[in-house]
Amino acid sequence: MRGIAVFDLDGTLARTSEVDDACWLEAASDVLGLGSMETDWSHYPHSTDEAIALELIRTRSDLAPTEENIHRVRDAFAERIDAASRRRPEWFHPVPGAPVIFEAMRSSGWAVAIATGGWRRTARLKLEAAGIPHADVPAAHADDAHPREKIIEIAMTRARESSGGTFDRGVYVGDGRWDVLATDRMGLGFVGIAEGDRADLLRSVGATTVLPDYRDFSAFLEAVERLATPLAT
Repeated sequence: MRGIAVFDLDGTLARTSEVDDACWLEAASDVLGLGSMETDWSHYPHSTDEAIALELIRTRSDLAPTEENIHRVRDAFAERIDAASRRRPEWFHPVPGAPVIFEAMRSSGWAVAIATGGWRRTARLKLEAAGIPHADVPAAHADDAHPREKIIEIAMTRARESSGGTFDRGVYVGDGRWDVLATDRMGLGFVGIAEGDRADLLRSVGATTVLPDYRDFSAFLEAVERLATPLAT
């Protein structure tokens, strides 16, 4: 293997950021009684679903910050994502080229994994609704850890265990400023997937390469190979 490429989900593999925000607002309203909430996830200590739920419970509700109450938010959110995927499937577009990106990367000698700040159940719902094959892709989610860095590390560990080998180099593929900052703290290479203002935002916090999607696979693979950084063994 040349190395491992770890992918974010929302905005990186599937155009699900807007429906994600809407379902979060509904879940927070129903479970926590909130009339509004901040959906710029960079405002939270950790931009991952489990950590966001905990922060909202602690700071904006009368509920105790227990695992049971976090799971109430998680389950309400999952119910709304599930309903939206059946009612409005057009809200779950894959990023162009994403349905074949794992196969293409593996064919080019790269291992792949998913590391998302979303919960496991909703991540699977989104990937399936977007038509992105993922059953054989190692993954880590907000259920596994709160910091994004730890989620990425767990995804890499699961990929190593799945493959039975090691990876000399690694890169993370994402669309959020929190992705750039997390990989910077880890010393891990980063490739951005974004357009317009969102691409400008990634560049403003240090991303050196931002591509609109995966349709030009040669350009994406070149960026991965150029930006991948050595991994500790």
